[in-house]
Amino acid sequence: MLSNYQMKKITLSPSGVELFSDGATNILEVALQNNIALSYSCKSGSCGACKATVIDGDVESLDPFKVLSADEVQSGSILTCCSKAKSDCVIEAEFFPELADIEQKTVPAKIESINFPSSDIAIIKLRLPPSTDFKYLSGQYLDMSFGGASRSYSIANRCVHGNGIELHIRKVAGGVMSEKVFLEMSKNTLVRLNGPIGTFFVRKSERPIVFLAGGTGFAPVKAMVEGLIANNSFRHIHIYWGAVEQSGIYSDVPEGWAGAYRNVSYTPVISEEDSEWEGRTGFVHSAVMSDFSSLDSFDVYACGSPLMIGAARNDFIGKGLPAERFFSDAFVPYSN
Repeated sequence: MLSNYQMKKITLSPSGVELFSDGATNILEVALQNNIALSYSCKSGSCGACKATVIDGDVESLDPFKVLSADEVQSGSILTCCSKAKSDCVIEAEFFPELADIEQKTVPAKIESINFPSSDIAIIKLRLPPSTDFKYLSGQYLDMSFGGASRSYSIANRCVHGNGIELHIRKVAGGVMSEKVFLEMSKNTLVRLNGPIGTFFVRKSERPIVFLAGGTGFAPVKAMVEGLIANNSFRHIHIYWGAVEQSGIYSDVPEGWAGAYRNVSYTPVISEEDSEWEGRTGFVHSAVMSDFSSLDSFDVYACGSPLMIGAARNDFIGKGLPAERFFSDAFVPYSN
C-alpha cells in the first residue's frame, strides 16, 4: 500500500481540503471515496457538470473537446471524472458539505403503482422496506436495476420518510430497461435501487429561480419545487417545461402550483407545430430568453438533453446569467 508521501496530494481551492491519489484513479472518484462531493452528474465526461480548474500541478486528462472548448482547456479547465493527478496539484473545485450526511446505498424496492400518462411515458411509484432510511436531496438521481439491466433516473418527489420514490421514465426504442418497464413491470415487481447520486440540488439563496425542463427532465424539477413549497420558500419560481409534442407535457402538477402559489409561474412549450396547441412553441430555452431582458439576478436549474442544456447555458450567459449560477443535469443517452 502506498503511503501518503508516495501518493499525489490534491488540494481543493478555496476550501483547502486535501486528498491523496494513487495517480491511477480519477480526481472525482478520489474525492467521492473520501466523502467529498464535488460537482458531478454522469461520471462519463459527457455532461460537463464536473468541470474544475487546475491552478497548479500536472493533471492528465482525456481529450475533452466534446464538452470543453479549446479556450477552456487552454485556461486550465478539466473534467474531474476523466482526469488524474500526476503530481501534487491544486484544483479549483466546489464541494458540497450539504451532501456529507447523504449516504449512497443499495436497497430493494417494490412497485406500488405504474401509470402511463402517455404512450411513451411511465410514472412509477416505489415503496421501500419500512426500516430503510434512504435520504436524498431533491434533484438527485439513482440507478434502478431489474432483470440484468441498470439505468439512471431522476427522483421525482421530495424526500419524506415512508413516502417512497417516484420515477418518470421515457420509452426508448430498443432501450433495454424501458422495454422492461413498459412490457414486464407491474405492481409488486421487485427492483433494486442504488443512490442517491449527483450534485443537482437547490442551493441556498434568495434569488429568483428559472427551472428549465426538457421531457422527463421535469422529474427532478418536480422534486425541487416540492421541496421549496414544503419549506415555505418565498423565492420566485419560473418553471419552463419543453417537449416535442403536446403529449410530452404529461403532468398538470405545475399548472396546479401556478394556480395555488403567487410566487410560482409555469410556461409549457412544444417544438412541433400543432394546430390544437394554444401555448408557446419553439425551443423551451428561447421562451426564457423572450420573457426576461436580463438573467443577471437569477439562478437557473436545467435538466434535459445535453443539446438543450448546452444551448441554454450559452444563451443564458449571453443574457447576463453568471456562469456559476447555471446548474444542470444532462440526460446522457445509453448505447442501448
